[in-house]
Amino acid sequence: MEVPGEPATAGQFDLRGGVHDYLGRIEFRGRRVLEIGPANGFLTFHMESRGANVVAVELGPDAEWDIVPHAGLDLATIRAERRAIMERLRNGFWWGHARLQSAAKVHYGDVYALPDELGRFDVAIMAAVLRHTRDPLRIVESCAARAEQLVITEMRVPDLEGMSVMRLVPSGESPDWDTWWDFTPELLGRFLEVLGFEQIVATHHEQTLLVDGAQHAIPFFTLVASRS
Repeated sequence: MEVPGEPATAGQFDLRGGVHDYLGRIEFRGRRVLEIGPANGFLTFHMESRGANVVAVELGPDAEWDIVPHAGLDLATIRAERRAIMERLRNGFWWGHARLQSAAKVHYGDVYALPDELGRFDVAIMAAVLRHTRDPLRIVESCAARAEQLVITEMRVPDLEGMSVMRLVPSGESPDWDTWWDFTPELLGRFLEVLGFEQIVATHHEQTLLVDGAQHAIPFFTLVASRS
């Protein structure tokens, strides 16, 4: 994240050099955008800088992360720690919002039950959020009911490529609690066709993961789905 007068703040990923690919290289100027899961607001503020009017949907203070109910973990502690992290993310978002003089709006609530009051959108963005949710296709369907164009970005999984599948990530042996699914673009593209999107373009790109000061290139795919 970069804000005027401050050093760049390191995160888990550095999207600055690849954000256009990450968002499918679509046009944002003059468009109303629904963003699912803004986190610290990096994409929110970028889209706004490109002329978008953004409404983001985020977990509120009383909402729970979709934690995998792993029997071998202390889920009460994990939930408490996750609530603290989400509070920091919300604080970071509004700090950046103020410093960048953003006009973006945020709806805090259940992503599975978006209210009609949010209205209609030109574009809905789901960037690296679906794999962390229990019922991702329900979220895609909800966004499809509100937007004329969808952008979905997720990590590529080479051993699944070419198949229309989603694979459950957690297992009895794995302590993973924050990631539910691996996807293929074929699976999501097929569901988007079911929802009435005739034009679906898939692109591949790499983004920079930061681990202990080292940079790693991580493969991603982005689907841009439009109705004719």
